[in-house]
Amino acid sequence: MKKNLILRRVFIGILAIAAVIIIIYTIVTGNQTKFYDDESTTGNTSGNLLNGGLFCENEGKIYFANPYDENKLYSMDDDLSNVKKLVDDRVSYINSAGGYIFYTRRNDQLENDVDAIISLSTTGLFRINTSGHGVKKLYNDPTQVLCLYGNNVYYQHYDQKKGLELYSIKIDGSDGKKLLNEPAAPYSIHNGKIYYTGWNKDHYIHSLGTSGSGSQVIYAGNCTNLSRHGSYLYFMDMANNYSLCRVSLDGSSVETLVNERIATYNIPEDGTSLFYQVDNGTDNGLYRMDLTTMKSSLITAGDFNYLNFASGYLFYETFDQSNLYTYNLSTGQSQLHKIEKED
Repeated sequence: MKKNLILRRVFIGILAIAAVIIIIYTIVTGNQTKFYDDESTTGNTSGNLLNGGLFCENEGKIYFANPYDENKLYSMDDDLSNVKKLVDDRVSYINSAGGYIFYTRRNDQLENDVDAIISLSTTGLFRINTSGHGVKKLYNDPTQVLCLYGNNVYYQHYDQKKGLELYSIKIDGSDGKKLLNEPAAPYSIHNGKIYYTGWNKDHYIHSLGTSGSGSQVIYAGNCTNLSRHGSYLYFMDMANNYSLCRVSLDGSSVETLVNERIATYNIPEDGTSLFYQVDNGTDNGLYRMDLTTMKSSLITAGDFNYLNFASGYLFYETFDQSNLYTYNLSTGQSQLHKIEKED
């Protein structure tokens, strides 16, 4: 009898130890970063990142900054249903691939938010699971543009003395390093090259290897707001009243597409059209250009910003971000899109 009691206690002890081991293993492996097999994995489109990266599509979901809730991170299905708040962070430059979302946190810009005031990290570069759990800080100080490419995040790193500089960091938060000592915006990364416009010495279009080597000038112009689509680099020409131009990836065949002052632009993934906001003071409005015929048509008059594409829709906002609209690329219909704020 006594022997059986001892054996029972030993057995229970073994089960308890096994349970603890399983729990520890689950926690450890659950926190391990799952790296991407494809070294060219990208987290958002170049054009979306140019427009703040406020919408990002990934595996049947759209992750977005809800303008009706101080740009906090939400998700919805690709048919625009099943809206859900993921985290109480004010976000921008959303990138998502596989099971992760990467974003810039700017909770210092939230209005009267107690959580933001007491938070130890109101700004920085963060990663979470697509479920909205498992928040991981990759970089703590203020940052702006970021782009996921392969197993690295390329981002604008802030230093109090030097200002913004271009850095990279692995998606697990390791191996952070400076690539360029100027605030190049990594909107466009393709085939192992970062395309950017100069800031300190010139406003040329440059390319830089993702390792930080192999810098070269692609086009010597007065350029800003660069994005890549297909075999072209699109940019706004500051020497020509911010008109919209494009140049081949090798720097040849420069052409002007919109000879008007514009505020922003974007191109859907199929590359058949171009959407842009005219900002000349007389014909302000959102326009669409057919890139085959090069003919433009007005979608709606007014002042709009943050043109983001996802799931066959153009999402765009009034300039003050008070209202969000959707434009259906298939039907050509535009409508106000209200999203209820979640507590």
